[in-house]
Amino acid sequence: MLAVAPAADAAVRAPSGLRPFLLRADESPARTFPRTPSFAWRPVRAAKSYEFELATQKNFTDSSIVWTGSAKIPTVAVPISLPWMTGTPYALWARVRAVTARSTSRWTNPYGFNTRWVQTPQAQPSNPGLVRWAPVEGATGYNVWFLGPNKVIATRTNVADEREYWTFHQNPAVTGVVRWRVRAVRTRVGTAANGIPSVSYGPWSPVYAELNPPLSASTLSTSTMASDAVSNSPAPFRLMPSLSYGGSASGEGTARELYRVYISTDVDCVNIVYRGSVVGSPAWAPRSTGALALPANLDELSKARGGYIITDGKQGKTFAMDNSSALENESIAVSTTPSEGGIGSGSETEADKVESAALTPPKIDLWDSGWPDNRYYWTVVGVTMRAGTADAASIEYVDAEVPQDVCAAGRMSTFGKVSEAAVTVSGAPYITGLSPTGTLFSANRSRPVVYGTPLVAWKPALGADRYEVQWSRRAYPWKTVGKIETPATSALLPLASGAWHYRVRGISLALPLGGRQMSWSSPVAMRVSSPRFRIISR
Repeated sequence: MLAVAPAADAAVRAPSGLRPFLLRADESPARTFPRTPSFAWRPVRAAKSYEFELATQKNFTDSSIVWTGSAKIPTVAVPISLPWMTGTPYALWARVRAVTARSTSRWTNPYGFNTRWVQTPQAQPSNPGLVRWAPVEGATGYNVWFLGPNKVIATRTNVADEREYWTFHQNPAVTGVVRWRVRAVRTRVGTAANGIPSVSYGPWSPVYAELNPPLSASTLSTSTMASDAVSNSPAPFRLMPSLSYGGSASGEGTARELYRVYISTDVDCVNIVYRGSVVGSPAWAPRSTGALALPANLDELSKARGGYIITDGKQGKTFAMDNSSALENESIAVSTTPSEGGIGSGSETEADKVESAALTPPKIDLWDSGWPDNRYYWTVVGVTMRAGTADAASIEYVDAEVPQDVCAAGRMSTFGKVSEAAVTVSGAPYITGLSPTGTLFSANRSRPVVYGTPLVAWKPALGADRYEVQWSRRAYPWKTVGKIETPATSALLPLASGAWHYRVRGISLALPLGGRQMSWSSPVAMRVSSPRFRIISR
């Protein structure tokens, strides 16, 4: 026997004032958002709960439903990250209805909105061998399109080296002008009911041109570090920085056409924590799509000198100067050990790799260094080629120097990695909920009092794929009572009555399991009130 849904009760009015928002429910109404918004509406008298739906069609057919949820208070946090979508006029629609003890109201009129980038990435000044752009809010990564080789690469930071242009042809005719474009990438984390694609892309930027001078023949030396900041001296970075170097000759004076950066946690450059891929460019920056697949034999080398290397993958047989294996971080999957490394199967197309890199990036980020007391030390070494030991026609790549030696000689620079904390307060906390008198409000003081379940929001942190929220009765000593993870930038906290503190931190998928957590926000105080009753005599 089929169950028949009861008709809406006209005596129970539908909620009014449905509106999306990012941080506070009293924001100016908007129809376009750079990330998944939360939703609020005016309370309905006698409502025990509310039912909420989000869909890709205005008529809310079953196949168009993206997410459904229920709430005890007139606000909801959507716990999935929506991909960027725009329609005519809108691509996404929301509606809500009230449920009382006896009946259910009609649905509200659909509220249409779009999720999209605020603008295309804007190019910023950069050193030779690099391209750089301003970070885009809501982006979890970027694609860079190098027009010369007609190749698209993926990165999680806001810099990319020009290794395709420089490797095996350090000729100003090839490297002098680099034309490129960039687009923001939004990785959706969480499951949508109708299977919305996991990755969405912003539009390509205009074509930018980077002008490079000829490479100097002087001795290799460390130079500028750049990502969200640019510095020639020790400095902290929120995003993994690019590392630039000048000259082309190793310490003994031999000119080199290939280079590798090393990053360590000690001034002696012994405890290596990051090994860069072999490149021919005067700068290096980490990529999600992996290292260049270097020529494995003389025939491939000849082709590489006459064109561009457009295939990514493991770099073949690469060795440190002592003949130990030297696997680059860009080929180490986060979920595997170095011996199992690799970012995908050999059957993947280059387009597949660009998309999978957004979902499962390799180990291309560094932990917080504890700046300024602790920091990372980096250097660059020349790399030479030699005939394979088993096959003379094959090519092996060997470091021409030992990182420890070049650091001892002073060819070394330092930087800090400081993950960005989520911003939870601006004047007052980003808290929305019911007041003890039953009205919907957004906090306007440092220690707000809310009734029931509060909705807390925060600004996105650079480099974060998702977020963890914890709550405690006291700010110090902190004792976690509960926690949740979400890909969104808001959450409903299931708190009992009394005083509470909560804090938020980002989680980066490019760090190893067990070390993906970023910096905590400062604890935010609030009080959850019990309901107030008024006795009316008759």
